[in-house]
Amino acid sequence: MGAPVKKDDIKIAVLPFNVINRNERLRTLIHGLTEDLITNLSKFVGLSVISQLSTEQLGEAANYVEIEKLGADYLVSGSVRNIMDTLRITVQLIKVNDRSIVYSEQLDKTVGEIFDAQDMIIQQLVSVLQKEINYDLLSYSYKKETVDLAAYENCLMGMEALKKGSIESDEEARKYFEAALQVDPNYALAYTGLSLSYFNEWSCQLWDRWDISKNGAHENALKAIEIDKNDYRALAVLGRTYAFSGEPEKAEHCVRKSLRINPNDTDNLIQVAFVLMYLGYPEESLELYHKAIELDPFHNEDLYFAYGSLFFFENGDYKKAGELIKKTDYKQTWIDFAAYAAATYFHLNDYDNMWKEWDKYLEVYRANILKGKQLSEDEFHASALEWQIHVNPYVGKTNLAPFWDYIREHKNIPRTRRQSDISPAATRFVFRDNVWDISFKGQNILLKDVKGLHDIQKMLANPSKEFHCMELMDASVDEGSGVAMMDQKAKTEYQKKIKELQSEISEAENMNDVGRLEKLHQEYDAILDHLSSSLGLKGKSREMGSTAEKARSAITWRIRSALKKIEKVHPDLFNHLSNSINTGTFCSYKPEISMDWQL
Repeated sequence: MGAPVKKDDIKIAVLPFNVINRNERLRTLIHGLTEDLITNLSKFVGLSVISQLSTEQLGEAANYVEIEKLGADYLVSGSVRNIMDTLRITVQLIKVNDRSIVYSEQLDKTVGEIFDAQDMIIQQLVSVLQKEINYDLLSYSYKKETVDLAAYENCLMGMEALKKGSIESDEEARKYFEAALQVDPNYALAYTGLSLSYFNEWSCQLWDRWDISKNGAHENALKAIEIDKNDYRALAVLGRTYAFSGEPEKAEHCVRKSLRINPNDTDNLIQVAFVLMYLGYPEESLELYHKAIELDPFHNEDLYFAYGSLFFFENGDYKKAGELIKKTDYKQTWIDFAAYAAATYFHLNDYDNMWKEWDKYLEVYRANILKGKQLSEDEFHASALEWQIHVNPYVGKTNLAPFWDYIREHKNIPRTRRQSDISPAATRFVFRDNVWDISFKGQNILLKDVKGLHDIQKMLANPSKEFHCMELMDASVDEGSGVAMMDQKAKTEYQKKIKELQSEISEAENMNDVGRLEKLHQEYDAILDHLSSSLGLKGKSREMGSTAEKARSAITWRIRSALKKIEKVHPDLFNHLSNSINTGTFCSYKPEISMDWQL
């Protein structure tokens, strides 16, 4: 059964909207809008909506003699005016006892947009109205003695205390919820509040009481559901606890049911989005995040910045995630938020900020998780990484994975080399401490050692010089005869095919046949790649087995392999080197613009 209506519930009356223009179609539409508004308002716990049969008898908000008979605490009053092709909808929330306007909004929509956007308009109104009512009631409740507070007011005060996000405020909130249960032992919202107080400690604070806090959150949420199976906030908490307990199917069932029961509560939308992100639905999480912002135009930006950065991160929009991270107050976030920030900067190839954020995370991890436990430096780094990997219940892939791999490989890089002590404008290609320290166009990267990077460094030190592949290999030349890799007949066939492809490419370009053009280019490039590997200087067939040929092949492979590693973390440098380095029997670095490399 649903939560019982209390004598102290807030009563609200939705008056018929005043349609200023005479338009029967418009009157029918607005009547439906009013009905939907009443239906959605009635879903909120602690909010009692007066029947439309009663409010239709009043006619207008100015008739306060009749309004007082309703016993309403608040009125929703509105008007609709047809201006050209636009409908101007004005909505006001009025406090009855002093007739003050606590909320007012004006919307301009076309008739067509009203039909398309009606649900969103109602949801936004409902969300804002509920927040305004809660705020107004809180202001009143703070002036009263705690013992005099009734069940709903106690719960409201408890929910407000939870927002402070500290252990002390969680304990304060718990007292309010327990007081509410003394008034009504079967009050579902009070159990939900208790669940949330334990949930806060479990997810953000008391890591040494992980199981106690998680169980407290889970068990109180179950009690709330036993009393009111439609308690959407309790369902959202259960979704989180089931996700972290390794039961993703139950978690998804709970959060989707929570969302279905109330799709308008913006705080709940964010919590549901968080669980869905873990369960492998990043796109849906981002959609819910955008919806929450639309429904809550006066939202707490600090809270939205932190969650939004995660949703954008898991959707691969690292630039947007980084923008939100810069706006986030870390004091309002969770233990491993800085690790998410580090991962974001990793994907943006900003390694200086990546290490700064990772060090922030290590400090928070040491203080909140280890709490004085002594570990060696290697054990400390490994435990911090593994903790983040295992504490987040991802089902399937996460964009954190490449970052975790990178940290595993580079965690032992000396701190002094993590952040550049050289001007960011410098071009640098230096090998020291078994790590390559590279800077180009103001971006610094660190790479593990591979042979191809040494080859590149030699060429950077001598621009325009042509190095024989044997010189880079530091091997002696043995030009023994071998087996020809391609005979003359095969070369003739390839040349014929190339001419045919060139003709077809030209034809496809004239006809603007993009699909066919792409396939022809792929075939053309494949043939050229094969020929370049099979033909030596001046088009002569290379011989297999000669020392020079083996060196040419090895040098080309290891330089290209090194360039691929650079491409993953510094695309600008990759483009520069790819355009400036020639490989083959003779290798060289010939940049279009002279570069002053520090080597």
